Amino acid sequence: MNDVLEYCKSIGITLHDEVAAKLEIYARELLEWNKIHNLSGASTLDSLKENIIDSLYPLRFVDEFSSCLDIGSGGGFPAIVLAIALPNVRFTLTEPRVKRFAFLQYIIAQLTLSNTRVLAARIQEIPITEVNNIDLITSRAVMSVEEIMRYGRKFLSYNGHYLLFKGSNFKKELSYMSVEECFSRNERIYFYKKG
Repeated sequence: MNDVLEYCKSIGITLHDEVAAKLEIYARELLEWNKIHNLSGASTLDSLKENIIDSLYPLRFVDEFSSCLDIGSGGGFPAIVLAIALPNVRFTLTEPRVKRFAFLQYIIAQLTLSNTRVLAARIQEIPITEVNNIDLITSRAVMSVEEIMRYGRKFLSYNGHYLLFKGSNFKKELSYMSVEECFSRNERIYFYKKG
């Protein structure tokens, strides 16, 4: 994972060596679990590295945050990667699918991510008493922007933001977005909007 850290450094994101070690364990475990459970579309170390870089890239432009809610965490992109990189930020992951939830619990324990927890629920089912006053809501390819914003709004702090990982079809999905709210890398569009 040193090449991932080198790339990050080249774009202005500095990460500690221990981050590389934890990312290595995460990638290895995800590849192993993928053989049986198909948790992620990434099936090689190179494709996992690309997903890791994709998860870290927004650290170039997002404001500092102390809490994050990830909707539909799947195999852990971007939330597990961000939780590894930002040990002082509190992360709450949501994942209703049993096998993915089990993997997330397992990897959180393996990596001793004391800043991270996972809820076995859909965002629509989570009460405000469980999660509230969140600085950043993230999601990658789970539902439409409008749905995420509608379901997530009650959890956001006053100055909270959404960081949504979208593909090239995003422009059709949300016609009223502003250029200032969109950042891109390759085919990825990162929609970063104040809630």
